[in-house]
Amino acid sequence: MLEYYSYLWSTTWPNLIVLFLIWAVVLTRLVWKVAKTWRYAHDAWGFIMLAGKTLIWIGILGIYTELLFFSQPDWLAKPGYIQGSVQGKAFDSGSGSYVVDVRSGSVQNQFFVDHNVYEHLNIEDQVSLMYLPVRREVVRCELVGSLH
Repeated sequence: MLEYYSYLWSTTWPNLIVLFLIWAVVLTRLVWKVAKTWRYAHDAWGFIMLAGKTLIWIGILGIYTELLFFSQPDWLAKPGYIQGSVQGKAFDSGSGSYVVDVRSGSVQNQFFVDHNVYEHLNIEDQVSLMYLPVRREVVRCELVGSLH
């Protein structure tokens, strides 16, 4: 699992850093407003305003967090595992990605791999893959058996 989340971190760290910064700024401002209200506002109106601002900031944090998980849904999913034989491989020049077709039983799936994995795999090689279930990117590829 550590390998899975390390790969996710390496591909999404700019998004996560921005999200952490937003959380830090919002929570710092919220703590500052609570301290200021507690110290100077001794009437009900001050606490009602604080409650309203707190709800607004919680909504903003929720929206930004939801946007991250909407754009990177693999953070909420468990890694996918498959073992099968390589049925085909191709380079998609439109997206600049390497695609490998793996058959497991009667099901054939396409996965995106990096250049090194693409070059080392041959048709009919037996592989075991750990992959991101939504983006179908391979995190780990183990060669189980080879005909070459």
